[in-house]
Amino acid sequence: LIRRAIGYAPDNAVYYFNLGNVYRAQDELDAAAAAYREAIALQANEADYHNNLGEVLAAQGRWDQARDCYARAVGLQADDAILQLNLAQAQRVLGQPEAALPAYWRAAELDHDNPWIALDLGACLQQLGKLDAAAAHYRQALAMQPEMAQAHNNLGGIHHARGELAEAAACYTAALTADPELAEAHRNLAGVLELTGDRDHAMHHYAEALRIKPDYAEAAYKLAALRGEAAPDSAPPEYVASLFDQYAEEFDAHLTGMLGYCTPQRLRELFDSLAPGAAQLQVLDLGCGTGLSGAAFRECAAWLCGVDLSPRMIAKAEQRGIYDALRVSEVLAQLQSESARWDLIVAADVFVYLGDLSDVLQSAARALRPAGWLVFSVEQAANTERFTLHEAGRYAHNLRYIRRLAEQTGLVLRAEEETVLRQNLGKDVTGL
Repeated sequence: LIRRAIGYAPDNAVYYFNLGNVYRAQDELDAAAAAYREAIALQANEADYHNNLGEVLAAQGRWDQARDCYARAVGLQADDAILQLNLAQAQRVLGQPEAALPAYWRAAELDHDNPWIALDLGACLQQLGKLDAAAAHYRQALAMQPEMAQAHNNLGGIHHARGELAEAAACYTAALTADPELAEAHRNLAGVLELTGDRDHAMHHYAEALRIKPDYAEAAYKLAALRGEAAPDSAPPEYVASLFDQYAEEFDAHLTGMLGYCTPQRLRELFDSLAPGAAQLQVLDLGCGTGLSGAAFRECAAWLCGVDLSPRMIAKAEQRGIYDALRVSEVLAQLQSESARWDLIVAADVFVYLGDLSDVLQSAARALRPAGWLVFSVEQAANTERFTLHEAGRYAHNLRYIRRLAEQTGLVLRAEEETVLRQNLGKDVTGL
């Protein structure tokens, strides 16, 4: 019927807009986008046309184009809370939480009784490390809608990051009371139970998360660790990124203070013993975190590049002002993107999230210049030929396995040193 109407009035933008809505309702997104574009070509000053095209593009994962559409919609109708919210969400998905804040604030101002706006604004503030403000907005959302499972879950994440485990568990439990099928809340509650020593209930909630979301790689990984099952080759990247995003604000104090972490210094001492006076090096700091390793190796670097999966860790590292470049990237992908560039690659407390090291050592060998150095730490495993996954979700490696890989990849093992890497639950974690 709409197409017949367009046949009578081919210049009517509203007809194309309605046609886009019908296609969208039928999940024919390419056709919907084409119809919305026809409507915009005929009448470019309608905010809804741009907004709906943005929503279709967002559903297709084309978030950069969606953001541009939302920005045009807001430019035409700035006093619409939903348009502001859509723009803010697109900016946050694109890793631009700071840019998203003005649109979130405007949306909240326009519709201050909307719990979903309060929830999303809280998530943006949490992403920026503004935990007190984020918690206040989650509580505001819950005051308006007490059964909002995601707000309970997110508030639990703030308590969790602060080590307030009882409060975190209460929030995650409230989230599951509101929505028993929220896989993320099962995963989060399992993490708290694991920290408090309740392995059986932790395994139950990891299993529930996996039942609800069968492709939940993090839940499968943690469940395998607790059950002592065959370990995957590496920790899921999303797990590592989420873990370190969560602890970015208090990472340094917790690691160096409570856990007695001094691995970067130990690696620097070992390197100095083998290459005394080395300077003006091209240095790649894998899994740089907040920059503790970069600080240990800065004085021997002409160029220092830090790489980490966690955007919030990268943001904290940038505050140190010691890196020449910082990148959000996965370790193996970064190594595979370069050839014969680096004089020194540092990986302090990074390979504990990689079980099978064959690809990463081979890629590191290719990324190093002739006579370049790879210095790294691993937790020590004696009762295995390769590696094992501990209950804590960290891998330990056998020295014989590392020696075999070195021979296979053309690396020469120049030195190894046994040391205490850190503390875990009050006990020394020995490593190499």
